[in-house]
Amino acid sequence: DIYSLSDLQRDDRGNIYVSPDGNIAKDNTVGDILLGSTFPKSNMSWRNSFGYKGVNLDVLLAARFGGVVYSSTQSFLDYYGVSEQSALDRDNGGVMVNGTDLISPEIYYRTNNSAQYYTYSADNIRLQEVALGYTIPKSVFNNKAELSLSLIGRNLLMIYKKAPFDPEATATTGNYYQGMYYFMSPSTQNFGFNVRLKF
Repeated sequence: DIYSLSDLQRDDRGNIYVSPDGNIAKDNTVGDILLGSTFPKSNMSWRNSFGYKGVNLDVLLAARFGGVVYSSTQSFLDYYGVSEQSALDRDNGGVMVNGTDLISPEIYYRTNNSAQYYTYSADNIRLQEVALGYTIPKSVFNNKAELSLSLIGRNLLMIYKKAPFDPEATATTGNYYQGMYYFMSPSTQNFGFNVRLKF
């Protein structure tokens, strides 16, 4: 589970408290705020193969539904004003809170780095693998062998996601950092080929 131990100060109506001079403050006395579990409710996949006159196409779609992930990376980038979002907020004149108050991006992001503002749904659907191959018939080899050649690509396309990073990426294989993104390398696409000779 992921918890937050702080929040922005709020007024008696639950709105973020903005002082007359346009400042906000952090409240570290809110206790444990449960943000969600890193575990998915379900992992699903769908694979299908197509073949025609020796040409074979194999497609694998993978999906994860449920669970949350936390981006410490986004928190730091916002804090130092080097993220795309902080640039957009500067261009727009500030960060809108409570629907009416514009807060200086520097004040907002220097104050607001609580985990709940950087926790995202881990739902995602991706094109996990595609393999395209061709089988040379045995007749070419006097009916003594069959040669198959194929190109394989993995993690090719993110069809749907809510997090600003690959929610399947993890900082470590240990329990503590599951669901946390901390300045890791982006997930990669992989390409390869396969040669199979059958006698």
